[in-house]
Amino acid sequence: MSTLVETTTRVRRQPRDFSCGDSVVFYAPHDVRIEPMAKRPEPGTGEVLVRVEACAICGTDVKSYRFGNARIQPPQIMGHEFCGTIEECGQDVTEYSPGQRVVMATSMGCGSCFYCKSGHSNICPEIEAMGFHYPGGMAPWLIIPAKGVRQRHLVDVGDLNPVVAALAEPMSCVINNVTRPPRDEVHTALVLGLGPLGFLHAICLRERGVESIVCVEFPGRRFELAQAMGFQVITPEELERSWQQRSGNRGFDFVIVTAPSNAIQGTAPKYARKRGYVSWFASLPAGDEMLTVNSRTVHYGELTVYGTSDSTPEHVRQAVDILRQGQNDFRKIVTHVLPMSQFEFALDEIKNGAAVKIVLVPEN
Repeated sequence: MSTLVETTTRVRRQPRDFSCGDSVVFYAPHDVRIEPMAKRPEPGTGEVLVRVEACAICGTDVKSYRFGNARIQPPQIMGHEFCGTIEECGQDVTEYSPGQRVVMATSMGCGSCFYCKSGHSNICPEIEAMGFHYPGGMAPWLIIPAKGVRQRHLVDVGDLNPVVAALAEPMSCVINNVTRPPRDEVHTALVLGLGPLGFLHAICLRERGVESIVCVEFPGRRFELAQAMGFQVITPEELERSWQQRSGNRGFDFVIVTAPSNAIQGTAPKYARKRGYVSWFASLPAGDEMLTVNSRTVHYGELTVYGTSDSTPEHVRQAVDILRQGQNDFRKIVTHVLPMSQFEFALDEIKNGAAVKIVLVPEN
């Protein structure tokens, strides 16, 4: 169900003298440069300086490279799925201390609107994000802005492996999604697409006690990895032949679409049982977001069809707990750990279908 990323990687490498290490800097579509960070940044009032330990590549980073992103203010250091250690706290910071190992809910609301005050800062109209509006984690150091500190967007991870901890941000988006249906109503689940977020959903559902999880993916490395991890994995063709039998002839309690496909999102409701739940987790590109859906299926099945976007600090805290419980499984989906300077190679591995999740680490 996932699609290979069609990229032609041309990442420029800037001359390197003495520096703190390499950063991955977005200038424009197909213009991402590896640049040295000349010196350690200094935190201002209310800010926190984090020494980066690991930063994962997100599908959004790949799409930004291919097509750009209106939210990015270039030149901008990329990356929002990071783990690191607090090195220094600016004046007036009382929430955190040097030495803490942290991850972050990297989408920050304004803190004062209706959505922020009701606990849904992830859908604040004024939302800003690391790696888009502020320098991100594909660098040896980053500054956490004062509003992220003030709103307690940093979450302690203790001694969690940094490569696994870097999955906390995408995992928090999964938590936002899977906690929408009542837990006692979900015993069977169908995951359409085994990109990194599909794997995170499958592992999370298993950690939450869902008895039967069926994953759909084309043959290849991801298919084989999921099988090795003990999941039921079938091809799209097999899904059409066997979904009723695999769901007890009534449909699945929970259907999750992690593949950015109009056709798959449009057909997903037919796999759900009556009064079941359908999540359009994957976003579609602007300008190609319209679907054809059988409304009778939704109407007569009394289905709940919904979407989720980003996450809150509470979701990140729950994500860290889940990552700690299933650390071995989550580590398996990180197929590559590479230095920041190999961002270009990482994109090629994604393009070639050789990777599930790639995590970058500083060299210095």
